[in-house]
Amino acid sequence: MPYRIRIINPNSNSSMTDSLRAPIDSLNYNDTEYTYLTGPASSPHSINNLPDAQSSTTACLPLLLPSSPPSIPYDANLIACYSPHPLISALHSLTPSIPTIGIFEASVAIAIQLLASCPSNGDGDGKGEGKGGGKKRFGIVSTGVQWKDILENALGGEVGGQGGVGLGKEGVERWCAGVECVGVDAGDLHPGGEDGDDGKGKEEGKGDGIKGAVMAATGRLLARGDVGVVILGCAGMVGMEEWVREEVARRGEEGVRVVDGVKAGVGVLQGLVRGGF
Repeated sequence: MPYRIRIINPNSNSSMTDSLRAPIDSLNYNDTEYTYLTGPASSPHSINNLPDAQSSTTACLPLLLPSSPPSIPYDANLIACYSPHPLISALHSLTPSIPTIGIFEASVAIAIQLLASCPSNGDGDGKGEGKGGGKKRFGIVSTGVQWKDILENALGGEVGGQGGVGLGKEGVERWCAGVECVGVDAGDLHPGGEDGDDGKGKEEGKGDGIKGAVMAATGRLLARGDVGVVILGCAGMVGMEEWVREEVARRGEEGVRVVDGVKAGVGVLQGLVRGGF
């Protein structure tokens, strides 16, 4: 029997949901069935702040409960929104036997594992380079500028009554170099997916400077001198890893890893369901 994972995009942008399929399939978990769900029309087209996240939870939750048709058991849920999204805790409360994680929390967990596993990333004051010149911290490339404060606060604990990673102040200082934003909202990365739009606007968006903005934000993180992992902090950025790597190469950096939140989330869930946790 295959593993069954729901990939839940809580906004109403079907173009963004469709963009997740190929990168997830590329992970080659061939014994897994993925069900892709997009928020209803009453959900925001782009989740740009905490009120939008709460609104999307209100819109999506009735459609995700076990009593809602079709009544198919799932092994896990992935919330594909890079935020301290309240839908995570809501599903935890209502379906506690089914693992539910968000791409924000999953990407940070993977980034810390990558950093902690580096032999050169041991002693030191938690900033700058460790012994042997090893890089010590991760940075996040996000979308609109409002996410900088939201994500940095959520790394330390709850924000606005919603969930967070809970590293605490010392943990954030130890592991996170900061958040840099590209200056556009998630919906601008995938402007299609609504009112019959075929989603081709994404390609036009790339030509409008989004690649340059992603590379510039990456460069600002790398300029801090202690970044060993760059996280793509939006589900809409899936597939943009090569832009980050291009900037890493342009600056002559070595050993910098790139973490896509969606792939990280699927990987974490695969470990949870296969291990029976």
